[in-house]
Amino acid sequence: MKKKTVRMDLMSAKEVAAYQEVNDMVVLPVGCTEMHGPLVPVGCDAFEDWAAAIVLAETWGCLVMPPIFYVYTGASEKWPGTISISPEASIDYVKEVVKATLEAGFKRVVMCASHGPLGFMAQTVIRSIYRETGDVVLLLSPHRIVSKNIAEEFGSSGEDLLVLGALKILGWHGAYSPESPVAAPMEFPFKTIGDIRKAGGTVPWLFCKDYQHTGLRKGLKLQDADRVVECIRRAAEEMRDLPEHFARYQKEMKALTDEPPWTKDTVWSV
Repeated sequence: MKKKTVRMDLMSAKEVAAYQEVNDMVVLPVGCTEMHGPLVPVGCDAFEDWAAAIVLAETWGCLVMPPIFYVYTGASEKWPGTISISPEASIDYVKEVVKATLEAGFKRVVMCASHGPLGFMAQTVIRSIYRETGDVVLLLSPHRIVSKNIAEEFGSSGEDLLVLGALKILGWHGAYSPESPVAAPMEFPFKTIGDIRKAGGTVPWLFCKDYQHTGLRKGLKLQDADRVVECIRRAAEEMRDLPEHFARYQKEMKALTDEPPWTKDTVWSV
C-alpha cells in the first residue's frame, strides 16, 4: 500500500478505505493530561504512547489513530494542569472508542497505553468487549521494553527521558527543556504506601510534592532526545512480530469459541 503517513488523522476517508482493503490493523494510543512535575509537559503520557504507536505503526506497516488525551489520572488529581475524569467514565469512554473502531472495519485493534492507572481500566475494557462481542483487542504497554532500553542506555529510565524522545518523534522537539538545576527522586508521597505494597496491598494516593511523579534529573540535555528515539525504535524492532502473534491468537480464540471444548467428552481429564 502506498501512503504518505501512518497517521490516520492525516489521511482522507478514501485513503483509509484503500488501506482497509489490504490491512485490518490499527493502533490506538491512550494517554492522559496530568501534572508531571515542574518541567515535564502535562501531555506527557499521551505524547509517549502516541510516539511509540507511530514508530510501531511504521514498523508494522499499519495505521495509528489520534490519541485519547483524557482519562482518570490518579495521584496527580487536584494539581494544576491535571484534567481527570472518573475511572468509570474512563472505562466507558475508551470502551466506546474501541468498539467504534471495530465497527469501522478494523479487525486487529491494538491499544497502546502505558499510563499507570490505565492498567486496570484498559484491562476492563478489553475483557468487557470480548464478553459482549467476542472480539479480541490487544492491550500493549510499550513502556516496558522502551524503558528497559533507556535504562541500558542512560543507566536509569523515567518519563523525563521518555517524553524527550516522544516529542522529537512527534515533531515538537524543543517544546520541553529537560535541563534541571537540581536532582530529586521519583517517590511515593508517603512511606506507608511502599509498606502496604510490600504486603501486596494497593491504595489510592496523591502526590504532595511536584517532583515525586517523575523526579528531577541533572545533566539531561535536549540533544539526548536522539538517543531516546533510538531506544524507542529498538523496542519497536523487538516487537516486529507482534502483529503475526496477534492474528494467530485471534484465530485460536475464534476456533475455541466456535467449537467449545467443554462440549466434547474427550476434553475431560478424569
